[in-house]
Amino acid sequence: MSDGTMPCPVPSPDGLPCTKTIPDGWTAEEGHGGGHFWMSPEGTAILDSGHYDVVALISGRPAEHHDPEDCHPGCPRWRGRQ
Repeated sequence: MSDGTMPCPVPSPDGLPCTKTIPDGWTAEEGHGGGHFWMSPEGTAILDSGHYDVVALISGRPAEHHDPEDCHPGCPRWRGRQ
């Protein structure tokens, strides 16, 4: 029985994990709604960080990214850090 944090156990045909979780009160066999969303752990970490060029990603261009601790003034997530 999931508490809402159980990862989906169904891998992609290429072995990538599904990024969705099993809803609270459901079993792994019941799965989750909306189909699977498979992504590499590295890709998931980039999206979770929020420090990437979303306009480039949406338009299909290569997108630069960085870790939050490496944030710089050109990043939309920059908060005036010094």
